Amino acid sequence: MLMIKTFTSNSSVNHLHQQPESCDSELIEESVSAFYESLKPELNKLIRNPSEEAIQRILAYSQRK
Repeated sequence: MLMIKTFTSNSSVNHLHQQPESCDSELIEESVSAFYESLKPELNKLIRNPSEEAIQRILAYSQRK
């Protein structure tokens, strides 16, 4: 039986010792804030103010079951 010895070069073995890229928390915070600010107009379109009658009908329906 033929035996083959395999190996991995040392330059590609251990990536755990590499320094992670530093994240600028201010930059992330600004981008998250900008994202939510861009969503606000669309979210505001979803706001509903149901009438008291509609609320009472929903409550009555939910209590029937």
